[in-house]
Amino acid sequence: MKLEEYINNTLGIDIRVAPLNNQLYRNIPMYIIAAYDVNETTLFGQQVCLLHLKEESIDAFPPDTLKKQMQFVEQKTTLPVVFVFDSVASYNLMRYVKKGINFIIPGKQMFIPALMIDLRKVQDKIQQKTEHLLPVAQLVLFYHLQNEKLTGLTAKILAEKFNQSYRTMNRALNSLVDSGLCRLIGKKDMLLEFVYSGKELWKESLQYLQNPVEKSTFTENNNPNPDISCVSGMNALARYTMINDEYKKYYAVYRKNISKLNIETNKYGGENEIELWKYDPKVLSKDGVIDKLSLFLLFKDSEDERIQMEIETMIEEIQW
Repeated sequence: MKLEEYINNTLGIDIRVAPLNNQLYRNIPMYIIAAYDVNETTLFGQQVCLLHLKEESIDAFPPDTLKKQMQFVEQKTTLPVVFVFDSVASYNLMRYVKKGINFIIPGKQMFIPALMIDLRKVQDKIQQKTEHLLPVAQLVLFYHLQNEKLTGLTAKILAEKFNQSYRTMNRALNSLVDSGLCRLIGKKDMLLEFVYSGKELWKESLQYLQNPVEKSTFTENNNPNPDISCVSGMNALARYTMINDEYKKYYAVYRKNISKLNIETNKYGGENEIELWKYDPKVLSKDGVIDKLSLFLLFKDSEDERIQMEIETMIEEIQW
């Protein structure tokens, strides 16, 4: 989304982005000009300098460096400076906010404390109002993205494929339709068709996804039935990334199948942890390990920067 369109849609004001005037532009050092497209615009009557990070330099500078660059350019131009990023790794966003760095990611986020604008709060409220996909809908979506394309199948066929009732599958498909991720084609036996594909479908669905874990319990057993459970948590993360494994074992099991494990559990503590999932992890698992997309959701809110980097890399390496 273009910067002008994004600001118009979110702030309700028309703006025009233009190159910074020559007199001010001459005050900016070459290393800044080499890394950024330098422009200007006016927000609520305040002229601001826009530094649009060039595509080849995405995430090139750590937060402390960006802060110094922002302050330096502000001194040279006497204008508030706002960075414009096409994308930002999730582990860096909170760091930018903590440092008080003004930035805009068109179509996603705007944080300009210099002008008292923080659209994260607005977006958070919108997110709270946005319903999550139903668990079965999320299962269908992840299966389509990782296991087998489901385009052209009917609700009846999908119900049989996922061992769900027709009514449950119908509700799941309606959940996908309501989110704008898919549509149903035809009249009587309607066929599933996704609006997006591959990585674009993943990105568009992120706002509707939920952590698959409903709750956790614990056990001293370190080898639950592999026909029912999957490796999860830090153990799964160690399988897919460079993160070191833990001695503690994590397992995922569909909440309706916990009794089938036939092992003693304790909700207060134990050597190993069993996650009770809202959908069956076995449907998506490969080699006894939970799928990558569900794993991403388990750790997407982690405050550990290394974990954030690793799960972002894991997603980027998926062959959509």
